[in-house]
Order: sequence, then structure tokens, then C-alpha cells
Amino acid sequence: MKTVGVLESFATNSAATFFDFDLVTPVATGKDLLVRIDGISINPVDLKERRDIVGKLDEPLVLGWDACGEVISVGDDVQAFKVGDKVMYAGEITRPGCYAEFQLVDERIVGPKPYKLTSEEAACLPLTSLAAWEALFDRLEIGRIAEENTALLIIGGAGGLGSMAIQFARQLSKCKVISTASREKSKDWCLKMGAHHVIDHSKNIKSQLVELGHDTVPLILNLSDNIPYWEVMADIVSPEGAICLVASTKAKLDLDLFMGKSVRINYELMFTRSMYSTNKMSVQSDILRNVAEMIDSGRIIHTKTESMGNISAENITKAHARVETGRMIGKVTLSGGFVAQNSC
Repeated sequence: MKTVGVLESFATNSAATFFDFDLVTPVATGKDLLVRIDGISINPVDLKERRDIVGKLDEPLVLGWDACGEVISVGDDVQAFKVGDKVMYAGEITRPGCYAEFQLVDERIVGPKPYKLTSEEAACLPLTSLAAWEALFDRLEIGRIAEENTALLIIGGAGGLGSMAIQFARQLSKCKVISTASREKSKDWCLKMGAHHVIDHSKNIKSQLVELGHDTVPLILNLSDNIPYWEVMADIVSPEGAICLVASTKAKLDLDLFMGKSVRINYELMFTRSMYSTNKMSVQSDILRNVAEMIDSGRIIHTKTESMGNISAENITKAHARVETGRMIGKVTLSGGFVAQNSC
């Protein structure tokens, strides 16, 4: 099967960043589905995994954790899907990704493709939907503790993850959703997603919240870097409030800033359940089924804003470069129908 791989951590202005190569098509066993990939989307984790490569790998690394496609074959233990089903999923960080013609994925983390969407549109949903859902409902527990007009601050609302978090919080909770964005286009996007208010994270966040009537906020979902907002969050979070973080942080952070307020700090990593095969692993399939139903009923919308054409080393390099600008609104996608150009 045709595949796009990476061996070294080159910058995206290098023609050698990604290359096309052939792999043997895998065989579905156990709970695995073999999926023909019809659409993918690019996430910041793709960039992180590429940048974290040290030296030159012995074998190509296949990235990509957002896909939509058709089930081609199933393992003996598969129960929920059959050949011919259209599905979407984020996959597992410890297995080969979706920059390929075919991919194996455990059925417990797979959901049905929304029938109203194209494959590229559906491929925008899995990773960001799962991460946003788990961050809001499992980590911050907004379904349990958020009363009418409880303030939820989402730092960095215009990206793929923020877009889904705003929609879920607006549709499935009683929270007052306050998002941050700095450009007019990104502010308009956050309002389109359902944010009640949008404030500018390049300005004084505290004073803007006070203008909205909030000296502090009980719930914070930080989808940006932690370091620039660490002291800000300590200042604006309410006593006995909760914070959820999604970005890794190499520097040491002062947790004592939050001790006086007894703040609960959570991390959300969408891959945890599949990496450790937790007893909640199959919940991700349930979440994706709920997301598909919400899409098809019109309660939420997809977040595709740009397409880079068919899957190829050249086009994936362009997609990585676009996401690296840090100015993405929504998600960038590529379609199946592999186009090999740049061989190893």
C-alpha cells in the first residue's frame, strides 16, 4: 500500500520532510478493522511527533490521527462493524497513522461516519471531538457541576479543538461560554461555534472578564501553551475551581500558585484510553456515535476550513506548514486517492 513517512525532523521548507513509500497492506485480526482511508485531517500532535524525532529513524514513521474511510475487512472478534461500513476515528498514537491507503484500527475507538458529511469533513471530527468531550465532561465534569450561567473560559477557541469544545459546551451544558481569540476572523469563528462572549488573549484577560461581570471563573480549558497563561490562570480561576490542560510543558511550573484556592488541575490526552487499554476505551466509540448523531441532526457542524488535495508527501508537507503558522481557524484536510510523488 502507498504510504507517506518521515525519518528525520526536517523543517517543512525541506523537500525531504516527508516521502512516499510502499508498505505491505496489514491484515485485520482480533478487534481490528482494516479501513481504506478516504479522508484525513492534520492536528498539532502530528507536528509534535515529527519535531520530536531525534537523529534519523531506522524505519519510517507514519503519522496521522484523524481519518474517515470504509471498512475493507474485520478481525474475528469485531462485533460493532462490518465490511462496507463508513467510519471515522482518531486511532492510536502507538500504531502507524493514517498517512496511508489503509490502516488498522481497534473497533473500540471507532465511530460511524455522519451521513451528511464528505469524508474530508468527517475526518475533521474524531481527535478534536474526543479530546474536547473528555476535557469538558470527564476532566472538568461540567455536566455534573455546572449550574445555569457557570462561566467556562476556553483559551484558544478558534482551532479545531476549541471549535468542538465551544459547540459541546453550548449544546450540552448550561455554561456561559467565554472564548479567547485575537483576530477578527477568529473572533467571528468562535461566535459562529456558539461562544456567548469572545475576549482577546493578547490583551488583559482579567480586566476583560471583569467587564463581563466575572471577577473569577470556576472552569478553565486551556488549549494553548501553558507557560504564558500559568500566572494568569492562577489569578482568574475561582476558589475550588478546575482547570484542564492539553499541551505538554517541558518547563517546571509552580503548582503552589493554585494551592490557596484548592484548584483542581487536570490533563487531557485523548490517546490515554487506547495506550493503556483502560476499561473506558470503548467509551470513545460511544462519543463518536453521539457526535455523528449531533452532526446529522444539525446540532453541531464540522470544522473543515481548508483542503490540501490528495494524500501525498508534498501535500502533507504543505498541510504541516499551514498548521505550523499557528493561525489556523478550524481544520485542514486531505482526501484519499493517494498521489505518490516524492519517493524515498
